[in-house]
Amino acid sequence: MEQQSTSVLLIEDNPGDADLVRLRLVESDPPVQVDCVHRLADALKALGRKMPALVLLDLNLPDSHGAETFRRVMEKAPNVPIVILSGQDDENLAMKAVHLGVQDYLIKNDITSKQLDRALRYAIERQSLLRSLEMTRKQQLEFKSQFLSHVSHELRTPLTCIHQYVTLLLDGLAGPLTGEQTGHLRTVLKGVTQLHSMIRDLLEATRAETGKLRIEPRCVSIGDLVGQAVAMMQPAANEKAISLSTTLDPAIPLVYADPERILEVLTNLLDNGLKFNRTGGAISIKASMVDTDPSAVYVSVSDTGCGISPQALPRIFELLFQNTNIAAANLQGLGLGFSFAGRS
Repeated sequence: MEQQSTSVLLIEDNPGDADLVRLRLVESDPPVQVDCVHRLADALKALGRKMPALVLLDLNLPDSHGAETFRRVMEKAPNVPIVILSGQDDENLAMKAVHLGVQDYLIKNDITSKQLDRALRYAIERQSLLRSLEMTRKQQLEFKSQFLSHVSHELRTPLTCIHQYVTLLLDGLAGPLTGEQTGHLRTVLKGVTQLHSMIRDLLEATRAETGKLRIEPRCVSIGDLVGQAVAMMQPAANEKAISLSTTLDPAIPLVYADPERILEVLTNLLDNGLKFNRTGGAISIKASMVDTDPSAVYVSVSDTGCGISPQALPRIFELLFQNTNIAAANLQGLGLGFSFAGRS
């Protein structure tokens, strides 16, 4: 039976190096079909017409140099494995490229048919494994999303029933209550409300993680959204005697964003500021233009609370992450505030 050839796109501007690689590929087994281009622009056009099994890439071309070369190729062909053809002087850059997603690199002067054949096979196998892992991850996320959605809807029904009956009792519609009974029922109602909030937040976080979170941007006022967030959190701030202050740059124009998501981010950040703040503390919200980028608006939320430890900083945007260094009494909720802020 005739063996099916493997298609390789060789991007190399040096005729001598290109001929050497071609010779090595011709000697490989199974046979390899090689298409050679000398410029990045021609390579991108070739990738637009047909995706090869592998790209052999020189980092320094007439129209592109260094890291930008492999970034452009990876953007055009994200599922195609890339092997860098590097000179001795470019070996450090080639190693950096491997860390950024390139499958392997070879030093031009030392290439043998055996090395090239092995690099080709290993690169294709590793890329296939990565695609398989990514598909598995997506399937797991989809299953988790469906599971959480089903469980959440099942939980909402009994919680709604509990909420309705507790409210009925507190309104006195089932007869008079003692002060102690009223206090107990208010505690139950608070717990039910917190569970409802957790279920809603968990569903939103799962949608964000699976890319199903709806974003509907339009022209909105950042000042109005900050005012809404402060108004929503003011009662909770009053309970802890925490002051909420705002500083808004009057030069801020309307911004193109989803107001619901912006409000969600602001309220979550304020909620964290309240939860981990001391009684009598303060929270400040500032919104201003960015000098280095006139098209961006900078919004910050700072507080006088316990802060975030340096060890926890790299993980604050992880789903369900909570800083265990903080007193357990403050660890309420699911730790989704920063996760929402990082994904929205």
